[in-house]
Amino acid sequence: MGLLDDGKVKLLLGGFVLSLFALVGIAGVGLLAALSALGTAPAEASLVFVLLNAVVPYLVASALVGMLSVFLLVGLAVAVVRSASVPRNDRLARLARLFERYSSEARDLGLSDRLESTTEDRIEDLKQEYVEGEITELEYERRLQDLMSEESVSDERVRRERDRTDRQRDREFEW
Repeated sequence: MGLLDDGKVKLLLGGFVLSLFALVGIAGVGLLAALSALGTAPAEASLVFVLLNAVVPYLVASALVGMLSVFLLVGLAVAVVRSASVPRNDRLARLARLFERYSSEARDLGLSDRLESTTEDRIEDLKQEYVEGEITELEYERRLQDLMSEESVSDERVRRERDRTDRQRDREFEW
């Protein structure tokens, strides 16, 4: 799923782009108002007051639309980070746990839980090592059993994983 498939990201991006167009439009109209005020200013009036009188409404509108743009940008960044796929890695999870130990804000995010490899990821990595011949069948069986006992996965699941890995290995050796 791509980032633009997420409705929230699309909505925030569209709002941000529109707010930027509005900001540029307000600034342009304000500049035209300032030039117009300069051209039609009476000779006895102070130039500063004439400019301020013409520009203040556009400055206020620009400030409000600018704040809206900032809020939309922050919301867009948060939505993108939340919807982006995060690679699972035990080293990154350990680093996140270290940050969480010292920062309550990091703890609230729960990043270490999102980064930690699942049992499924570990099984896939173990299977890949075995199929590529990096570990022996005995080592594979021992580590698979450790993973399964660690996560209290059923023996049926262990048997299915062994059978599937054996079939996969046999297919590779046939070539």
